[in-house]
Amino acid sequence: MIKPESIQNLKSIADVVDVVGNYIQLKKKGSNFTANCPFHNEKTPSFVVSPTKQIYHCFGCGASGDAIKFIMDYEKLNYPEAIEKLASMYNLELEYTKNKNFTVTNILEKLNSFYKQKLIYNQEAYNYLKTRGLNENTIEKFGLGFAPSSNEQINFINQSKLPINKATELGAFAKGENGLYARLIDRITFPIFSTNNKIIAFGGRTISNHPAKYINYANTKIFNKSKTFYGLNFAREKILRKKEIIIVEGYMDVIMLHQAGYSNAVATLGTALTNEHLPILKKLNAKIIVAYDGDNAGINAAIKASTLLAQNGFEGGAVIFKEGLDPADMIKNNEDLIPIFENNTPFIEFIIKETLNKYNLKNPHQKQEAFNEIKNFIMSLNPITQDDIANYASQIMQIPKKFFKIRNKNIQLSSNKKIEHAEASIIKTVYENRNYLNEVAEYLPLEIFKTHQYELELLYQEDFDNPALLDIVLNDEIKILEYKSLMNAIKKNLKVNYTNELKKLNFETVSLEEKAHKARILREKIKELEKGIL
Repeated sequence: MIKPESIQNLKSIADVVDVVGNYIQLKKKGSNFTANCPFHNEKTPSFVVSPTKQIYHCFGCGASGDAIKFIMDYEKLNYPEAIEKLASMYNLELEYTKNKNFTVTNILEKLNSFYKQKLIYNQEAYNYLKTRGLNENTIEKFGLGFAPSSNEQINFINQSKLPINKATELGAFAKGENGLYARLIDRITFPIFSTNNKIIAFGGRTISNHPAKYINYANTKIFNKSKTFYGLNFAREKILRKKEIIIVEGYMDVIMLHQAGYSNAVATLGTALTNEHLPILKKLNAKIIVAYDGDNAGINAAIKASTLLAQNGFEGGAVIFKEGLDPADMIKNNEDLIPIFENNTPFIEFIIKETLNKYNLKNPHQKQEAFNEIKNFIMSLNPITQDDIANYASQIMQIPKKFFKIRNKNIQLSSNKKIEHAEASIIKTVYENRNYLNEVAEYLPLEIFKTHQYELELLYQEDFDNPALLDIVLNDEIKILEYKSLMNAIKKNLKVNYTNELKKLNFETVSLEEKAHKARILREKIKELEKGIL
């Protein structure tokens, strides 16, 4: 078991905005951050993350909790697994009460040491790296190694007294019809690091003509290849300083670019750029250069990546290398890449030009198809940029702008629940100033509230984490009142309620004497409120 004090230490350093921002793209709105909820389908953002309260809450589906709860729900992990995942994100080594000699990352670190030793004695693998242009320092920096036979790897794990079941959970081994086997066999190994320099997975390059030239670990509880950038741990400092990131296609491209001084380069891991990568890019806040190979696969991947980035408002452009060459080859040939990166084509211009290159615009049918594809792309962009891009597309295609049918979108924080701001302000103010709670409860009975009586009851019951209460507390449109304004708001609510009750007396089927008695009491209460007395 994980020691409670270790969990508490982790909670004290974990930031919910940082954690959630690693999974979904957040946008600043007032004092909070918003996004489309990852736990239900929605078109307008109703998901809020509060840095001050260190919680998240969805106004739509009611999902809420802290950083650990988010990881549990998003990754579908149990509590201990979520704790370990969070600890790996913050480079914190957890302490266990018993039978836990190795944290998950320690197993992969030990395995990498084994791979690095094996590389020294495998001349074929070592020579391959040297012929690709890598020097000794680069091989050491990126921790490259060699994965031998499956039996050798299993024997190493057993002799090192490492838990092989944990190594299997982390992707190093898999179970087949003939039992356990190593995921990487007879391959040069590339350790994949988290941003805090902990190994979370491996990739491998065959040296035995295996049809799968490169493979990566499958996704595990600490590794998701669709949201990981290879080399980001080495590139992060340069990216933040230069405000520019270069995204390439493979391990060797990243390694050779770093060796040549382009240490702001990273790569996706056997997948195209995905929505899951965007939160990481958003946090880096840098200009993005997509630099892919010049073959058809590279061009199509560059178009898809550029489209995704343009649709999400990222600044940058695309670079296509000469057909048959990649960055690693060009660096080995001592070619200067600076002019190539500097002369990148802005995303939108690149997308339109490369899309049109796919069609014969002299053919009316193909021109119509090209127009439809360009129009759909423009319609997917931010409404602020749509008009300018329509002008550009109109000129380059020689088609009147009006045919692009630009639309407007108005995206704002939404909640399906009715909000009565006067009542909600009282609730939010007391929530934020809990020393007022007893005093307010004395003056303000539940029945006074017509819209938010349930939420007021939750407040009085001190059920502070209830999603219905958080709907009000995390709504930036609801104001927090000063103490004097709070008291005035309570008086106003009481006066309105008593006045309405006075009017209803005329329709009650009670004796005149009882009506007069009730009316006298209500008028006295109203009179006291008008004098400022609660």
